[in-house]
Amino acid sequence: MIPAERHQHILDALADESCLSLAALADRLRVSVMTIRRDVAELSASGALIAVRGGVKSLASVARSREGVAESRSLLRAALSYLKESRVIFLDSGALCRQLAQQIPWTAEMTAVTNDFLIAGDILRDTPAQLFFTGGELSRSDHSCYKSLALESLSSLSFELLYLSPMSWSERGVWHHDEHRQRWYRALAAASRRTVVLADSRRYDQSGLFNLYSLSIADVVITNFTAAERLLQGRVDPLKLHPLRD
Repeated sequence: MIPAERHQHILDALADESCLSLAALADRLRVSVMTIRRDVAELSASGALIAVRGGVKSLASVARSREGVAESRSLLRAALSYLKESRVIFLDSGALCRQLAQQIPWTAEMTAVTNDFLIAGDILRDTPAQLFFTGGELSRSDHSCYKSLALESLSSLSFELLYLSPMSWSERGVWHHDEHRQRWYRALAAASRRTVVLADSRRYDQSGLFNLYSLSIADVVITNFTAAERLLQGRVDPLKLHPLRD
């Protein structure tokens, strides 16, 4: 196979999978990794793809990633606007709430409460805030605690502000694969004076078998999903909806 043919095969493969290792490409094309490395260097120099350590990414995947970062920033800016004078803040598990935790201007008079092991570590290491970690059995999938021991700890807690970042949401509510989280989120909402849901457009209508809660429990729903106002009409009070517009 001549280099031009290999180059086209590499680009075709990236159109399907967006990110591939050099070893996977070498196996597909039945050539050495060294040959693929040379091909990737040529394609990268021509601007046809992005070379990364040990592999390649399509230009489209990099563009989507950059768009996602920009969208996350707009959600986080809006979320921070609801912080106001809150002193006791609960941060839900997940990447978006972890980013939010890193942007909150924590002081020694503030208390962070979380069930996310990574968020707890960030706050303990990088801020002067007081920290309460719910504890209990740790889920390996998202580094969170939400079962019986964590639920017990919630029974004696109250917080001024709760930030939630669902892994899947739609006009029908928030969804997850794990039905045991239903009790956890209902207890969270009951313990909070104000609940802010960060409804990321990238999480709209993702897979999830069990309905955890309705968006109507939120005091504010911040979303960058362009169709949110139409879809949530009659389900969320328009005064509680904070749509982000370009």
